[in-house]
Order: sequence, then structure tokens, then C-alpha cells
Amino acid sequence: MAPNENERRTEAKMRQYAAECVKFATEMKESGKKEERIKALMQISPLPRTRGKRWNFVLEQIGYLGRYCLVWQVVWGGLFWYLMRHGIPYISAQESENGILMLISLLPPLLALITVEEITKVYQRSMLEIEYATKYSLQNVVLVRMMVLSEFHCILLAVMLVSIRAKLDSGIGTLFVYGFTPMILMTGILMKLMQHCHGERLRSAGIGVYVLMAMFTIAGNTKYFCWFHSDYFMVWCILCAVSILFAGWQFDCLRRKLVCFEQIAKF
Repeated sequence: MAPNENERRTEAKMRQYAAECVKFATEMKESGKKEERIKALMQISPLPRTRGKRWNFVLEQIGYLGRYCLVWQVVWGGLFWYLMRHGIPYISAQESENGILMLISLLPPLLALITVEEITKVYQRSMLEIEYATKYSLQNVVLVRMMVLSEFHCILLAVMLVSIRAKLDSGIGTLFVYGFTPMILMTGILMKLMQHCHGERLRSAGIGVYVLMAMFTIAGNTKYFCWFHSDYFMVWCILCAVSILFAGWQFDCLRRKLVCFEQIAKF
């Protein structure tokens, strides 16, 4: 493949630097013109930043995402279909409508949980030099990967909810509220955790948060709470709005945290 214009310019500059260095070393031996040669070197224009277009950057970051993310998303899709068809014995079988709504709330947070480590590993200190070599900021790398995965999760969940709409009496808006609210809330919580921990600690904390969320979700389907009853739908709508605001706030906090982290790690 023929080199593009940026590569040709970069190669020419590197050759110019090499020639100047050889010439500088030779003249240093032959005469004492050190100051003049340093001034001449300083007048050489710096190498251009070979930064690609935004779309190329996005595609590049998608390529860096681990293939296991796709595997787990396929597994999640199979689990969703199976539970929508068979339910969970002794938990969702007694009242089928509320049981399905419970499962719709229980499954989406898993999408955020199974991919959070793939996002956070890029701002470990061992990865910073690699990220700097690409001439992109750490903030852009992390946030682009997060947005790509979040958008894919939203599309996947929306397709699943629309596909099971014919089997339920609930409207599509109801399914979206019950399905997206836990996932958005889980995403906000994980972004909060990402500001303080990563690696094994992040995975353990995320699993702990999901277990608590699952326990509350299952308890809400019992006769003592009945959180999935139509009388509580407005409460779910309010919780959905609060979750969106909370996730947006944590997204901005994480963005600023990454900027500070990058500045500190440079020293």
C-alpha cells in the first residue's frame, strides 16, 4: 500500500532530522560552533501530528474492544429469550405479567456489568504510554468506548423489548420504563465506582451492586411490595428521570476525573 501524504511528510522530516544530527555531530568535532548549530536545529519545524479523522478514531476504538464483550452480549440475548419464555420457577410463575416485568428489570443491568472492565482498563497507569502514543487524550479514549458500548446496549435492549411486545398486554412505553430504568441506574453507579477503583475491586464492587439490585427487584415482585403493579408506574417514571440525571452527572464527573488523572500521570 502506497504511503499517504502524512506518512511521506513524516518520513521527510525524520530524514531531515537525521541529516541535521549527523551534520551537527561532525561540526562539533571540527569546530566550536555549538550555539549556532543549536539555534539552527531549533528552527526546524516540529513533526506533524498524524491524527486521523473522528470517525476513524471511533472505528479504531471499537476494534480495541475485547471480543469477549460480543460473546457475553450474545449469551445475554439467549438468556433473555429463555427467561421470557420459561421464567424463573417459584419467583415469576405465580403472576406472569408482574414476573415478566421483574425479569425485564433484572436482566438489563447485566449488560453494563459485563463490559465495564473493558472500559476501565485503558486508564490504568500501565496503559497510559500506549494511549499517548496514539496522540489521543485519555478522556476521549475512555468516553468513546463507553458511549459505543452504551449505545449498542440500548439498541440491543430496545430490539428485545419490541420483539416481546406482542406477547404482553403492557404498552411499549411501560416496557421501556421497566427495562431501561435499572440499566441506566446501574450505569450511573458504575461510573461512580470507576472514579475510585478499577480492576478486581471494580468487578467485585459492580457484582455487589448488582446482587443488591437483584434482591430488591425480586423482593419487589412479592405480595408485600408489588412494585410492578400498575399503580406504581408513575413512581417508576420518576425513578427513570432521576436515574438519567444521576447518570449524566456521573458521566461529567468521570470526564473531569479522567482529565485530572491524565495530568497527574504525566509527571
